[in-house]
Amino acid sequence: MRKGELTRRNIILKSATIFNKKGYMTTSMNNIIQETNIQKGGIYRHFKDKEQLMVESFQFSTEIMQNHLQASVLQHENATDRLIAFVEAFLELSIGEPIVGGCPIFNAAIEMDDLEGNTLLPSINEAMDIMINWLVKIIEDGISNQELKQSVKPYDTAIYIVSTLEGGLVLDRLKNDGQLTKIISNNLKQYISMIATERQ
Repeated sequence: MRKGELTRRNIILKSATIFNKKGYMTTSMNNIIQETNIQKGGIYRHFKDKEQLMVESFQFSTEIMQNHLQASVLQHENATDRLIAFVEAFLELSIGEPIVGGCPIFNAAIEMDDLEGNTLLPSINEAMDIMINWLVKIIEDGISNQELKQSVKPYDTAIYIVSTLEGGLVLDRLKNDGQLTKIISNNLKQYISMIATERQ
């Protein structure tokens, strides 16, 4: 990798962390300069403006999260085990794994939902759709393989799991109580066991 490419990747890596912790709109270029130790002119040699840096930093964060979730889920074959692995891996975001600051999709969505026309919104929607559709596929496969009950509605179930997990992270951050993620995890695992068929 060339020096310029290494510098560009380093800017994205460090900017992604500070954007996710501090917020996309409240993070200033001075914050980025301090974090990367690169002057504004050096940053703008690689990115035309702050919005481009925001989008690419967000995409980098979500890619890390998606890879983390997939690595956990793909260790299992059964749909029930995959859903439980998804829940456990997702809730690791509460302890800063694999990204400091929580779920980048939720963080960006809350901040950008009232900024119509913002260039980050399409990336947020795409990242959320990827996560939901991936869960839908796991559930559909589980139904086809008779691992999950035929009455289960894949999209509805995926939405329920994602919204419960996202809400759990918010409560955990608000209350700063490590027990909350355990409660969320236990309840979702119980729900998953309810929609699963009995194993032979």
